[in-house]
Amino acid sequence: MQNQRNTKQKQHILNILSTAKRPMSINEIYNCCIECYPKIAKSTIYRTIDSLLKQDLIDKYFLSDNEMFYQIKNNTTGHKHYVICNCCKKIFDLPYCPIHDIQDSLNAYGFSVTDHYIQISGICNECKTHTHKCVDSISDTDN
Repeated sequence: MQNQRNTKQKQHILNILSTAKRPMSINEIYNCCIECYPKIAKSTIYRTIDSLLKQDLIDKYFLSDNEMFYQIKNNTTGHKHYVICNCCKKIFDLPYCPIHDIQDSLNAYGFSVTDHYIQISGICNECKTHTHKCVDSISDTDN
């Protein structure tokens, strides 16, 4: 394996992801980076993210509209899944991974799960009670 460089930009990106309370998109990471490194190129962010993924230091999520989001890997809790509000776009932690319940059944059929992603969309309680317009527009599209 090739030697991975530990640049100031890479360390800064790790710090951003370490302090984030939720997964971040490339654009969000970039916007945080340009505060300290105004000349940083977005391609540097992409290369750094690829390097961090290869080093297994971060996790990748597909949350909304197949946009990728990244979060520092938390070895104590394992991977996470999220629920996204269609109105306010807030991201909530799914309390546990339901695939673990299904995995034993799949193993009985000789199927080994190597990876999975769960994305759940809906309307959060705050939007349901305070944003009738958003809820109404979403229910109109369901018909």
